[in-house]
Amino acid sequence: MAQVYQPPKQSRMGQLFDAVVILAMVWAALYFPLYFELAGAEKGDWLPGTYSTEQAADGSTVLSSDTGLVKKIAADGTVVFENLTWEALEQNEVMQAQWGKLGYDLQTAAEAITKRYDYSFDWLWLILTLAAIGGYFGFLVQQSDKEYREVIAEKFGNRS
Repeated sequence: MAQVYQPPKQSRMGQLFDAVVILAMVWAALYFPLYFELAGAEKGDWLPGTYSTEQAADGSTVLSSDTGLVKKIAADGTVVFENLTWEALEQNEVMQAQWGKLGYDLQTAAEAITKRYDYSFDWLWLILTLAAIGGYFGFLVQQSDKEYREVIAEKFGNRS
């Protein structure tokens, strides 16, 4: 009769060390993209309603909305609004109150509202990412099958 397989025992310190290392790796995986500003979609300038974009001679960008709202972005990145109202931003009283609860005034809310995330993506990179994940999954299944067969052969002999 074959002996029952007993996996090696790990000490409490070994388990604690493994847990701390895994926690540190998870923290790093979540923190470093934020620290290096690699996370999230790119933000683009936007105005409510129909708007047009023009480049000024001084290097600034001017966005003009059909509601009369104008957003001027200077070459150094400073933003100036003209005809700025809650109505021009399409914010009702409830929305205004919520912006106030968050500590935003009209100017700072306008800066947040008129910066929109661009969620466009490249199909090629999506397909390459899916191929990489699928390839890694296939590798794991192949290696697991190989190791499983080795353990079975070790404990019960090669019966093929």
